[in-house]
Amino acid sequence: MSGLVQRLRDLYRGWSLEILANGEAHREGLRLLKENLTPRQRDELEVFNYFDVVGGVTGTPYRIHFGDRMNIDQLDARGKCSRVLCFVPEGQLPVGDTMLAQKLALELFETEVLEKANRVLPWQVPAPFDLRH
Repeated sequence: MSGLVQRLRDLYRGWSLEILANGEAHREGLRLLKENLTPRQRDELEVFNYFDVVGGVTGTPYRIHFGDRMNIDQLDARGKCSRVLCFVPEGQLPVGDTMLAQKLALELFETEVLEKANRVLPWQVPAPFDLRH
């Protein structure tokens, strides 16, 4: 059953990426995001629907999942999610724009982000947001 659940989640992730990319604003947001990712991050986003970044102050690794809420994992030394972060820019932005803002904030203003972000343990993430498994 676990394999089936994983497949369904993978299918949903890919499907949601395609649906959101239909609007012009979403297409532009995704284009801008991809232009500002490293080649490795672009590959991760295309294959896994997430990309990894390193905090600019602490060097902590983070994983930004496709989405705009409860979509950032703080990773431990083993690469496992130790905490889930939620922070978004103000306004109704396309997902790509939000993810780019999250990436830049972690790289450039990590300390301020950690002061303001909502943080929960991985098992406390509400089911609609938990697409990590």
